[in-house]
Amino acid sequence: MREHFGRWWPEVRGTFASLRSSNKLPQLIVGNVATEVLFATALGLFARALGFPLSIADLLVINMSTSLFSSLIPVPGGIGVVEGGLVVGLSSDGMTQSAAFAAVLLYRICTFYLPPIWGWFALQWLRRNQYL
Repeated sequence: MREHFGRWWPEVRGTFASLRSSNKLPQLIVGNVATEVLFATALGLFARALGFPLSIADLLVINMSTSLFSSLIPVPGGIGVVEGGLVVGLSSDGMTQSAAFAAVLLYRICTFYLPPIWGWFALQWLRRNQYL
């Protein structure tokens, strides 16, 4: 154990040193915050489309707590866990369960299930043009 720690610890220190010396750390923080806000906004748009306007603060709490919860349960992609957590969160914020389920299903289809499809087409284009 000690030898493994001794091997990878200098790499960890080097990574943190390079983050401190460059502008990468602020970029990581801003990128993470922007990602959370965009995912919460997407969820909010689906909730609003079904007639339930929710505040961005509530959506951020729901989305981040569900993300934390799903990271604790070892299910690939959080399939089922994320959907359940989001439905519970939206239902507790005033949505009916059926509307919350519909909003979450639309949200997960657009943010989790569809991106690999156009990603496959992008990968084929990259291969065809010899970028990969």
